[in-house]
Amino acid sequence: MGKDYYDVLGVKKNASQDDIKKAYRELAMRYHPDRNMDKGAEEKAKVEERFKEVNEAYAVLSDPGKRQSYDAYGSEGFHQRYSEEDIFRGFNIDEVLRQMGFDFNFGGDMFSSMFGFGQGTRNVDMGSDLLTRVNVTLEEAAHGAEKTVLVHHIKICERCSGSGAEKGSKVVKCEKCAGAGQVRITRRTPFGIVQTISTCPSCSGEGKIAEKVCNKCHGRGKVEGQDKIEVKIPKGVDSGTRLRVRGLGDFGAGRAGDLYVDVLVSEHRLFKRRGDDLYIDLHVPFYTAALGGSMSVKALDGEDRVRIESGAQTGDTIVIRGKGMPRMGTNSIGNEIVRIVVDTPKKLTSEQKSLIEKFKETESGDGEKKKRFFAFM
Repeated sequence: MGKDYYDVLGVKKNASQDDIKKAYRELAMRYHPDRNMDKGAEEKAKVEERFKEVNEAYAVLSDPGKRQSYDAYGSEGFHQRYSEEDIFRGFNIDEVLRQMGFDFNFGGDMFSSMFGFGQGTRNVDMGSDLLTRVNVTLEEAAHGAEKTVLVHHIKICERCSGSGAEKGSKVVKCEKCAGAGQVRITRRTPFGIVQTISTCPSCSGEGKIAEKVCNKCHGRGKVEGQDKIEVKIPKGVDSGTRLRVRGLGDFGAGRAGDLYVDVLVSEHRLFKRRGDDLYIDLHVPFYTAALGGSMSVKALDGEDRVRIESGAQTGDTIVIRGKGMPRMGTNSIGNEIVRIVVDTPKKLTSEQKSLIEKFKETESGDGEKKKRFFAFM
């Protein structure tokens, strides 16, 4: 189980973004590797691990979408859905620290060794994840379905195929940064010469630029647009299930984001769902409840017949096995639970009233009266 990100930053779960930013700034200042150069190897390793935890926590809690997922699923559920690369996607430590007034340069090699994958020397364009919602009926949830969702997202520019260059124009190495994607600035301070590395303003960290920019996307390589996307709804899905459609979020030259789809199963007019079981009320005439018999009851795939035992009471249940909801990702199927509701007639004919009066007498009288009643019946 992963560590609690709120505990890592030392803030409460209802902390504001300003509180989170302030806590991160103080911890980043304390644990940044550049501030701990003189420590021994063992101590430096501990500091780097702590610095990684702090940045991981901030990468999640500073992003509204990731924070919402973290709060909803908890630490364990969140890490089942987000890889380490997903967590740090779009999070540039150098840029974050510079915005907070630090001149530190984290550097691609250190990032790679500490986090297990390279941030690199360039500002890699990662597409953002997107979240949408889809409504399905109980029948669709039971049998599976395909639903069409309309997604407004950033798409690859078809005119330039994402290069940002107009047709017939070449993409060449950026002259300002010599293809590195970053520029180094040296300045003299009272404490000595300080070097900082920042994203190249000419190529925005790409290391290359177009001789002539695309007229459609103006050199960005991507445009905004809408698409109809088919989403497969698996059998057994329930409200609150989040489906992941890879690569259909916002386009990015480094990697496209993913589309997340939250499922809402509409309420059914007959059935109530509890886990994999379906509950339904069956209205039974009072005479059938007293004498017993068989009745038809609705099922998701048609109808079934159930046996009503004599003397049935309201609240009694009958279990029809294997007629509930599939359990998502398995071959298991829940049950249909039929709840008996005994109906008492609101209007009676004179003859019906007379018969019930005679029954009443047999219940309150002696055995001879009971015999006469049943002989009459």
